Amino acid sequence: MIKLRMLGCNGGIGGPGRRTTCYAIDDNILIDAGTGVGELDLQQLSRIDHVLLTHAHIDHIACLPLLTDAVTAIRSETLQVWALPAVIDILVKHVFNDLVWPDFTKIPNASKPFITLNALPESGPLQLGDLRFSPLAANHGIPACGYRVEKNQVSLAFSGDTADCPPFWSALEQDAQLAAVILECSYPRRMVDMAKISRHFDVDSVAHRLRGLPEKVASIVVHRKPGMEEEIEEELKQALPGRDVRFPVHGQVYEF
Repeated sequence: MIKLRMLGCNGGIGGPGRRTTCYAIDDNILIDAGTGVGELDLQQLSRIDHVLLTHAHIDHIACLPLLTDAVTAIRSETLQVWALPAVIDILVKHVFNDLVWPDFTKIPNASKPFITLNALPESGPLQLGDLRFSPLAANHGIPACGYRVEKNQVSLAFSGDTADCPPFWSALEQDAQLAAVILECSYPRRMVDMAKISRHFDVDSVAHRLRGLPEKVASIVVHRKPGMEEEIEEELKQALPGRDVRFPVHGQVYEF
């Protein structure tokens, strides 16, 4: 069983009900580190051993610099961060550079730092305990990926931020173990032009792709832009009658 907790599943902030992208897998792994990280208390933060990043946009990494800083007094192990090599380069140059934030890859010392930045394996999945993580293709205009997560012959797919990406959907169509796809849909129909400019999904693109998946696969729609959540939900419900389409709020837990 894979336990998925939606710490942050919104496409922006605003009020107590919106947190940006962060998903907890079991109790010690995060996918992305947006403002949803703030849903965890200190003891929960101290149990995070690994963070896998889809890309380096601020809504997905906003709390990464703060995560380790919050628990230095109660945690001794290094936090392992995993991402595409190009994303690691961005973090080194633009975040952990002693300007935007201290270089936690060298503090308190280089032999046992607060954070280690790791490139994803070039071949084969990343094995973390009994979970296997494999990058999936994404189309976001910058270095980015999604993830396939597998445990005990059950898999979940995370799109990350992306416009339509045929290789991503080809991988899903060939995945007989797929139980759910966690898919971004940033914009309603009326904002299709903005979706294209920013390389995000809109309602019609999402509906078209989800119709190609088996009905048994749950569709968890995330990254809806602030103030557009209800509009997107209503349009997708009308476009996909009878399908298992879910619209989570932060803190929601799913088990697959």
